Amino acid sequence: MPDPHLTDPHLTEVGWTASALRLAGRFEPGGAVPEIELLLHEQGAGEQLRVPAGTAVRDGTVTFEAEVDVASIVGGRPLPGGLWDVDLVIGVPPSRSVVPLGHAPGMDASPQRRFLPGSVTVIAYFDTDGALKIDVGGRPHSAGSARADETNWNERRAEIIVAGHLDLREISMPISGTLLLSQSRSDRTFEVIAMLEERPGRLCYTAAVPVTRAFIDDPLPRGTWDVSLCLGFSGMHRELRLLAPDEPVDVQVWRRLRHVRVTSSAAPAPLTITVGRA
Repeated sequence: MPDPHLTDPHLTEVGWTASALRLAGRFEPGGAVPEIELLLHEQGAGEQLRVPAGTAVRDGTVTFEAEVDVASIVGGRPLPGGLWDVDLVIGVPPSRSVVPLGHAPGMDASPQRRFLPGSVTVIAYFDTDGALKIDVGGRPHSAGSARADETNWNERRAEIIVAGHLDLREISMPISGTLLLSQSRSDRTFEVIAMLEERPGRLCYTAAVPVTRAFIDDPLPRGTWDVSLCLGFSGMHRELRLLAPDEPVDVQVWRRLRHVRVTSSAAPAPLTITVGRA
């Protein structure tokens, strides 16, 4: 846990110089000036990297600066692909504190992008909790969950319509949306384009999942499918597990010369769509 005597460690500057991410910040230690460094922690594999930080003190406030050279940070090799938390380590064991790095009010907190050799995208950004992250490679990463507003049956087109919204105060406007359907016991996936619409304070999405139209679209195969929304930004992707709305879908459809039941789950369960089971 952070030391309660530390006062708001935060960043005052984030920017790129070639392949080096330059970070500057400040905090009030509330006592003797401690040792500090940056800690990069990869969320998947758990790998950790330490980066030295330079400090200065004025009127009881510690300012610090550090550079994260993403092209050579690992013994001359680039920062590995993945999603990295960037924390500030203050003090030494056993009393050290590891503090997520947010940003000062009014600072430009928009995502900042660079490319590694081979056109690998690296983006420094602040997540919905305000903490600094570095995304290398732009692979899809979980961003939590969100409840869908509704699931409806479009009888004319034999589709399940999944619709909902997200708070735009918590995310930047994405450039693409995809409804991802997956089966937990296999590697099977099914993808549908989600239409995105920006409205005041919110991002609305709508996706149509075909279940019978074999001659127009490949229909959703039989089985039970978990439903997520993948949002694509400039160089990174975030997956939100969708939670079911109050009213489910439960219909019988004519599919390949036989009747098949199509259902969806209801709140408070995660959203699933089932084809061909009772």
